[in-house]
Amino acid sequence: MGNNCYPIKLLLFLLTLGFSGCTDLDDNLEVARAQDVITKDSELFNLIERVTTDTDDPLQDVVCIDFIYPVNVKLYDEDLIAIGSVTLWSDDEFSQFLGAISPTQALSISYPISTTLSDGSTFSVNNNSELKLAIDNCSREDIVSYCGSVFESGLSADGSPDCVWRVDYAENYDNQYVGGVFQINPDNTLVFTYRGEEYPGNWIFEFVADQLHININLEGTSEVAVYWNIDRRMAIWQDRIDIATEPKHILLRRHCQDSGTYELGDVGPAGGIVFFDKGFYSDGWRYMEAAPEDLFAFEWGCASSEVGNTTAELGTGLTNSGRVTFFHDNLADYYNNPSVCNAANNGTVAAQKASVYTLNGFDDWFLPSQVELALMHANLHLLGFGNFANAAYWSSTEADAGNAQTVDFATGTAAPSPKIQIVNTVYTRVIRYF
Repeated sequence: MGNNCYPIKLLLFLLTLGFSGCTDLDDNLEVARAQDVITKDSELFNLIERVTTDTDDPLQDVVCIDFIYPVNVKLYDEDLIAIGSVTLWSDDEFSQFLGAISPTQALSISYPISTTLSDGSTFSVNNNSELKLAIDNCSREDIVSYCGSVFESGLSADGSPDCVWRVDYAENYDNQYVGGVFQINPDNTLVFTYRGEEYPGNWIFEFVADQLHININLEGTSEVAVYWNIDRRMAIWQDRIDIATEPKHILLRRHCQDSGTYELGDVGPAGGIVFFDKGFYSDGWRYMEAAPEDLFAFEWGCASSEVGNTTAELGTGLTNSGRVTFFHDNLADYYNNPSVCNAANNGTVAAQKASVYTLNGFDDWFLPSQVELALMHANLHLLGFGNFANAAYWSSTEADAGNAQTVDFATGTAAPSPKIQIVNTVYTRVIRYF
């Protein structure tokens, strides 16, 4: 798509003048021929809008053809009398022009124009029929190819993946595998990594009954492999994939390596405080940052049931939080009716509150694991960063059905604490990977 920016105020000014451009308006008072005019309610008008408007949705965008600018167009009134002309220099400009045309006006394009196909080849279009044919010939194969290029993980200078697709938390979505990451290879192979385990497999995009599907097939018969052996309808954008599963969809988001270099105590990209550097980029992250302030005091969660499979190790805070939140999301209306778990619970869950927390537009925060929480104490609190309280903080690591692991920031001691805090004495501080 063209990337020149034509000032919208100037474009609207040209509209006000009838797009007279550099020619005298009287010279443009001609009647359009029926085969030249493109009315606003025509299929071709809609197709041109799709070529010039980038929504990051390949099912709506025409991804296999680009105009080569400049393009000259004429504007006509409701009687198909020419009232002006203008030269357009970019997709943005063309899209703004189309959006400013009234329902009673029409346009025509001064042919020939040059266009570029997705394979880089250039060809000339000489009339409306050829233009419509060229756009119509944007096939399903073009869309599948485009989606594949978006899906593939880029490579950094050392050959390691520069981006991954991660299962991220979203309310009312299936969050069972939050924190799992897909490394996507151009040969249609992939590796799904979850809680330190790698699951190789393959992928394709295809059309099924006129709908774009994603097909993922992981090797083996493990619970993870069975879950991800899918052929589902999906929608893809540059940084997001929505997989239509029932009863809840799955959200994948693209996470790429940050180009900056950070030291402990630096402000992170989300406005948090950097407290750990892994030293290299893998599984979609290198650094950890902590939010600059505590969240309100929340309970850890249900006090009479065990979530299970939450660990203390480094790098497991996100998957722990995902498991804790998934567990409570699937209780019978727990947040509004916590008595389904325990009469003493108040319905708050620290991991869930972390998952919906947003700061500076970043919404991928979570509750740290026990080791990550201890690092936050050592690398921030003891050095005077973070405005922490001298009190216990929740980790996402469960101890047993009634307790979760905490770290006392007054002493640095890790110990289990009851999931229900009658006087809200355990604090919540969220973190994120990048």
